[in-house]
Amino acid sequence: MTLSRLPELLKLSLRYRRYIKNATKIEQPFGFNVRRLLAAQPLLGFLYEDWWKVQLKGLDRLPADQPALIVGNSCGVVPWPALMLIYAAMSHKKNPRRINIVAEMDWIEEEHIRSALLELGVVPYSSANLKQLFAANELVAIFPEGLSAVSKPFAERYRVREFDWTRLLPAVEEGIKIFPMATIGCDEAIPNLLSFDNLKKWLGSPIFAGTPFFPWLPFPINFASLPVRWYITIAKPTNYEVKSERDQIENTAKQQCRFVEGEIQAEINRLLRARSKNIG
Repeated sequence: MTLSRLPELLKLSLRYRRYIKNATKIEQPFGFNVRRLLAAQPLLGFLYEDWWKVQLKGLDRLPADQPALIVGNSCGVVPWPALMLIYAAMSHKKNPRRINIVAEMDWIEEEHIRSALLELGVVPYSSANLKQLFAANELVAIFPEGLSAVSKPFAERYRVREFDWTRLLPAVEEGIKIFPMATIGCDEAIPNLLSFDNLKKWLGSPIFAGTPFFPWLPFPINFASLPVRWYITIAKPTNYEVKSERDQIENTAKQQCRFVEGEIQAEINRLLRARSKNIG
């Protein structure tokens, strides 16, 4: 950080002082750095408010001081829906809260990218990490489509891939509220136009998506996107009964996973219909 950035970061610190207090009141074992997030805030704010003009509904449904799990559909090499959610939560006027994005990070070989994501609030996936965050009353977001969503063909952009039910298991074990979250716009802002299945195998990489910018243009331009409006909805929490037997817990997690997947797909379809009416 250069000295020329200090006045800007000081203004942001004053604006987000309540968020900073809430976000740093517990130990930060996963590398979260509020200064890094404040430094990224102008870019996130530009993308959220001006470039993609994100319309997010349902943020007030999240508990003010209790843990919760947000489950969403995903897209893109960079977890843009997750970063938009982080920005929206930190900018909330009534109750700014930190969002922890739990995701697979083993495939990220570039240390600078991995470090930057950790500092912004991305946490490597593990059941233990999820439970540690729940125990600290933290909000957690996951995207159970996994890496398969990144290489989803453009024609299938709004077909939710099957969720991995084990990603919801830690929340069900702890009796945590689960909130479905649906996003449209991202798949068109960062469209995957080509499939590189053979190239993925040759490179030994789990993902290799071909967008209008990636991998054709140099970094960081290859992470650019189109100015498509986004719509995000956080739905009401699901209802489930906390069980004690292991088999019952796993069955509940599977049922919740299928239900959340269906709720997200239904909300995506509703958002698409509403958007087509507005355009028409």
